[in-house]
Amino acid sequence: MSNQNQEKSLIDLAREHMDQAGANPEQGVDIPEQPAASPERAQTTEITPEVAPKPAPVAKEAFDSTVKDAIASLTSEVTLDSSWRSLELPSRGKAYIQSTGSVEIRPFTYEDERALRSIKNVKKAEQTVANLVKACVRGLDYDSMTVEDKNYILFKLREISYGDEYTIEASCPHCEAKNRLAVNISQIHVNYAPDDYQEPMTVTLPDTKQDVVFVTPRCSHEYFLGDLAEFTDNMWQLMVSVGEYKDERIKREFLKATTVRDVAFLREKILEERYGMQKQMSYECAGCGAVNESIIPFTESFFSVS
Repeated sequence: MSNQNQEKSLIDLAREHMDQAGANPEQGVDIPEQPAASPERAQTTEITPEVAPKPAPVAKEAFDSTVKDAIASLTSEVTLDSSWRSLELPSRGKAYIQSTGSVEIRPFTYEDERALRSIKNVKKAEQTVANLVKACVRGLDYDSMTVEDKNYILFKLREISYGDEYTIEASCPHCEAKNRLAVNISQIHVNYAPDDYQEPMTVTLPDTKQDVVFVTPRCSHEYFLGDLAEFTDNMWQLMVSVGEYKDERIKREFLKATTVRDVAFLREKILEERYGMQKQMSYECAGCGAVNESIIPFTESFFSVS
């Protein structure tokens, strides 16, 4: 630095520099708010706008439409099918005096479900199920239904009301492992009555050689079907005639007077399975791998979603 410049103050030097650059010292120097980016670092950043979350619905204290409209709005995502649909019976109607071979069924309603949930004991359960079938089936009187037709109808009512899959539990007879099995009702095999099937039927007893005309069990007989001794005592109710007699007292006393072989033969013929849903299924045990057979039962979960 020259001696002349040494005698000048820093402020004087700054003023001279600004004068040479054409700046007005009274205005000061403009300083950019941000440093300029170099050409190679300058980039255009694309900013994706955030999607605003869907506001939560606000519960209304009151509504300005009808209850029907409000319910329709609440259930708009649900397809409710309460229509009647045709169902061919396993008996094909051949067990009845007059029948088309089919009935119409509909799914359970809220009131039907409510009645099911009110069951407290076995006796009430039987009556509730009977009332349920009567309400959801048309085309055939409940008491006149054969037990095989009724059981099939119950499974199909369960299918259209709660879904096709029915979950049951089976214990392996080999390792006692509990197996949880899923049954698709629509896939259960059904045996239909053959073309030449008809009721009443006739059999000749092996000892007395008497002809007995009989019908298969109906829903009205279910109260004595669960116990073999009780069934034997009431078997006369399924007999139309024995020999030339139709009298109730004669049919009852005949069973007491004939041989046990006659009684056992007649009982076996009455209870013989001639049509209906397959009652058993095969499964491989998850515990030991054994292949077992299991009855497809009515359980406490039958009338519920699996």
